[in-house]
Amino acid sequence: MRIVVLSDNIGDGDLKGEWGLSLFIEYEGKRILLDTGGSGLFLTNAKLLGTDIASVDAAVLSHAHYDHSLGMDDFFEANSKAFFYISPYADEDCYSGWRFFSHYGLNAKHPWINFIHSA
Repeated sequence: MRIVVLSDNIGDGDLKGEWGLSLFIEYEGKRILLDTGGSGLFLTNAKLLGTDIASVDAAVLSHAHYDHSLGMDDFFEANSKAFFYISPYADEDCYSGWRFFSHYGLNAKHPWINFIHSA
């Protein structure tokens, strides 16, 4: 397993930081993006690190707070093939959940959206 921090609140040299989180994960041949931070900064840092976001197989949104989700537009522009995983409850108790869900129309059926249900 390999985990690369694409953005968090600590910058380092050319890699900028922001209030938010985005992680790139490689596991058993799969490439996963966990969250997209508070902007498209994760893309800039990914390029600097030699990480190809277009090759991501799946994106996962942990919850809909702005500092984890506002880079989604940038992700979907950079990658049109990845599946997208989110809990159907991600909008509960999330101050930007309503914005995220309404912006992406997540009540509608989309072939690339997979709601995660816990057992």
